[in-house]
Amino acid sequence: MGKFTYFASSLFAFTAAFHITTASATPQQFQSTVSQVQLIELYTSEGCSSCPPADRRLSKLKSDVGLWSERIPVAFHVDYWDYIGWEDPYAHPDNSKRQRVHAALGNVSNVYTPGFLVDGAEWRGFFSGAVLPLQRQQMPGPLALSYDSGEVKVSFDPAQEVPEQLNLQIAWLGAGIESSVTDGENMGRSLKHDFVVLKRQELAFNSAAGFEHQGEFTADDLAPAEQYALVAWLEDPRGRPVQAVGGWATP
Repeated sequence: MGKFTYFASSLFAFTAAFHITTASATPQQFQSTVSQVQLIELYTSEGCSSCPPADRRLSKLKSDVGLWSERIPVAFHVDYWDYIGWEDPYAHPDNSKRQRVHAALGNVSNVYTPGFLVDGAEWRGFFSGAVLPLQRQQMPGPLALSYDSGEVKVSFDPAQEVPEQLNLQIAWLGAGIESSVTDGENMGRSLKHDFVVLKRQELAFNSAAGFEHQGEFTADDLAPAEQYALVAWLEDPRGRPVQAVGGWATP
């Protein structure tokens, strides 16, 4: 079982949607436009034989022209299939808990893999080969994220009415990950993953603090990957995304 650290605790204008500096010594900065960025969540497991096609579907977004600027994919590996015989090295109980919370809030009909949510709502179009839903025509306001030597800064400038209390999610993602499975339903297969949540932090985010956060979120102990990305998104109390931001990053 992979050991990743999870934390929980209760602008120069860009002509492009996002910008990232290449020098790790310089703060890496990302900013969304005022329009809502689509958040695509996949709940998956290396112990689930029906999950590899869903993983491949998510991986196709690496070449999507709207990646990061219009949509952000995140893959949560769950641990409830580990008992079959293969312990997914990218699974974490917090990911399983998150999916169960979605179910308790009515955002999904059940807890299963592969399971997709688009903008906080269950999407079963994957099983019929449907295209992803269109980006929502909401204008919540720009969300900014910066990373500098293990410290993150997040700020949100609402352009429309939003709840006074929001949840802030910050995550390191890994892409270009390969895994050789030696047991369970996928025994003997070599699996490839992108946008895997390797480390996540959840924080309260509210108007009383001016919708701003600054704190530590290091890249220590990240699992090996060809590429990394840093993303952040805001959720309302029912787990529905309000805005998201992110991009490829240097840990």
